[in-house]
Amino acid sequence: MKHRPLRIIILCCAALVIAVALVSVSLMLPVKLDVPTTVFIARGTSAAGAVDSVHAHAPLPTPAIAKIALRLIARVTQRSVQPGWHQILPSDTEWDVLVALLSGKRRPHMRVTIPEGLTYREVARLLARKAEIDSAAFVRWCENDSVVQRYAPGAPSMEGYLMPETYDLLWRDEAPSVGTTMARQAQRVWSSLGTTAQRHQTLTLASIVQSEAAAVAEMPRIAGVYVNRLQQGMRLEADPTVQYALGMKRRVLYRDLEDRNAFNTYMHTGLPPGPISNPGKTAMQAALNPERHAFLFFVARGDGSGMHRFGTNGAQHLQNVRLYRRERGR
Repeated sequence: MKHRPLRIIILCCAALVIAVALVSVSLMLPVKLDVPTTVFIARGTSAAGAVDSVHAHAPLPTPAIAKIALRLIARVTQRSVQPGWHQILPSDTEWDVLVALLSGKRRPHMRVTIPEGLTYREVARLLARKAEIDSAAFVRWCENDSVVQRYAPGAPSMEGYLMPETYDLLWRDEAPSVGTTMARQAQRVWSSLGTTAQRHQTLTLASIVQSEAAAVAEMPRIAGVYVNRLQQGMRLEADPTVQYALGMKRRVLYRDLEDRNAFNTYMHTGLPPGPISNPGKTAMQAALNPERHAFLFFVARGDGSGMHRFGTNGAQHLQNVRLYRRERGR
């Protein structure tokens, strides 16, 4: 009887070794898949839920063992299941799948550049085209009241509060995740400017400057024109605000100038209710530091340079308009 405890310990150890061996063998079995597939794992999905999602599209040899193993590995490594689309290959073993779920190494990444001056709807279309992000979901996120209150308090939408930049995005990532990344980057850029100016007004002016200036060098001068007009109580009369009111970027017609939309600065004095696009850092800097001058008007040169002629009064402006038409007529 005195050797009984020793036998029990030996039997337990043997059972443990056998169990580990069986689990190891199970995890080395291949998935039942003929062609590569992708499986979506939502944010916050548990280990068991992730295994169930994979098993539904790429049958695992021992899903019950996979759930236990994934929980243990996650606990030991202090990692959680990575959300997004994961690629599963026919050559994968069950172990490969578990590693992929925790590391995220099989999630396709896309490098997407968001140019300055796009509206959030244009950003949504670009994200859909480049990374298959749900454009409708992105637009809904940009118009969600709680989102706007968090990132752009007082604004009509997230327009102007998304940072134009190059991002490494997950293919088919969830729209709120992408929007949050862009909004937080915009906050970081704004903080880096070290200003106490009102952000909403600055971004609104910057968005107009961004839309008007083809040349970065002219941004401070164009910003100065609008500041001068604001200080003198003149309407801004900025064509891009009319295009924004119309919801399309096309040539502005005389009849468009009479549109009563609040964004139409030909009809309303002062800045529009909010930004008309998402400006870049350079446009923000121009709005914060406009060039000091007496100009009140500007018109494109019309020579393909993207530059403008500036005037201090109506007579000069009309002369510059004639020069523009002459250049365009060549």
